[in-house]
Amino acid sequence: MIRRIFAALRRRSRRNRYRRVCDILAVESQPGLILDLGGGPASFFAGMFPRPGQVVLADINFEEARRAKRLTPELRVVVANGERLPFASGSLGATVCNSVIEHVDHPADLAADIRRVSRRYFVQTPNGRFPLETHSYIAIPFYNLIPWQKTRRWVCGLFRGSYAYVSSVRYLPESRLATLFPDAVVDYEKAFGLTKSFYIYRK
Repeated sequence: MIRRIFAALRRRSRRNRYRRVCDILAVESQPGLILDLGGGPASFFAGMFPRPGQVVLADINFEEARRAKRLTPELRVVVANGERLPFASGSLGATVCNSVIEHVDHPADLAADIRRVSRRYFVQTPNGRFPLETHSYIAIPFYNLIPWQKTRRWVCGLFRGSYAYVSSVRYLPESRLATLFPDAVVDYEKAFGLTKSFYIYRK
């Protein structure tokens, strides 16, 4: 029951985020390739965009990229490191990067390459101060306030999350995001009146 509720909330959140991307970047009415960076087979953007042949999905994991291609054959799929993208400067109409930058080793390199290859971009990353940890199948309340590693591991198992995956997340504060994307607007996704995610975009 709880899993179904969170799955429904996640689907609604992704639909709202897709609409926000379209409102900001006007991608549905624009020509040019759109890079879905790090989307993998679960990409909300590639799955909802009406012309998947216009989307280039780049993922560092070969198996994830292959699954994405199998699910949506019209997609152009590239196996690439987001910190060293194989695209010419300014060659992409837009880049959409959802919940990726908090997972990479060198976020400054990822940010620099997004800015280099894209005429417009939209980057989303969760707010580490939001009271729900959303990198698990069921959101974990107040996870970051748990001081003991053993308890964190147990809680991850209880909420159907991978402890290794959740522990690998390195949240970026708003001030750091503003530094990484100096030509962008920093906006907010709200939930329960709190900032759930940061939206960083250049029109």
